[in-house]
Amino acid sequence: MASSRRPTRRTMSRSKQETEDCTHVFEISQYSLLEGFKTGLSIQSADFTVGGHDWCILFYPSGSGSEEKEGYVSIFLKLMSEATDVSASFDFRLLDPTTGVSSSVHYGGHVFCTAHSVWGFRQFKKMSELKHPSSTLSLHLGNLLESGEGADVKFKVKGEVISAHKVVVAAQSPVFKAQLYGPMSNKKKTIIAIEDMEPSVFKSLLHFIYKDSLPSVEDLDDGDEIEVVKHLLEAADRYGVERMKVICESILGKRVDIEGVADTLVLADQLHCSQLKDACIQFINSSNRTGC
Repeated sequence: MASSRRPTRRTMSRSKQETEDCTHVFEISQYSLLEGFKTGLSIQSADFTVGGHDWCILFYPSGSGSEEKEGYVSIFLKLMSEATDVSASFDFRLLDPTTGVSSSVHYGGHVFCTAHSVWGFRQFKKMSELKHPSSTLSLHLGNLLESGEGADVKFKVKGEVISAHKVVVAAQSPVFKAQLYGPMSNKKKTIIAIEDMEPSVFKSLLHFIYKDSLPSVEDLDDGDEIEVVKHLLEAADRYGVERMKVICESILGKRVDIEGVADTLVLADQLHCSQLKDACIQFINSSNRTGC
């Protein structure tokens, strides 16, 4: 008896890998205001979505903290979504504002294994290549402040008399400009009383006005350093020294912790520091999610 043979059953499947392309432009205006940023402090872009995942760019104007990479800015891509094993290729480019032409600086690819992981380049671009040629003006002005030569105004701060130059402080502060040259100013008055400020804070304010940098606070403990920067932020806001305010705000935004977040949030609200306020709120929300 002949046996019938069943036809062979065949199956088929197909794996298709899909990719999605996206260009995100991260514009940093008034780049010169970022000079003086501490190493390890970053500027974060707005979140953007590619391939169903949220991302952001972290840019470090003074580098991300690796000593052997000093003198370079750093840049990283960060996965913001709660996802794992996400593969991405990225091309970091710099756009020349004068020509509108972009040039590729670094191209890379990486598998982001965990949420909030980052990947990028510590040695992205030499800081010197992104700056205008350095000026010795701040050096000479700093020497002028220290010597007191040609000083034509004195500030009395809690009994301590501090000398300065009208034209220098007025050029950097609209408040000083109004006090010294405004319609209500007393041209013959050469001593101005400063209320509710410590002499050390006022000296730091003048240090920034003349030298375009914050005085060193590296010898202080972290807690003391934060308090000093808060006082400097208040002084910068009071006298309208915007670049100093931006730098202080950035430093505090990176140092938010459980113990001080409430006080920092109140200060940010009082001084209308939107970025610092957002950093505090983001920290609080993150702490609530993790149960800290």
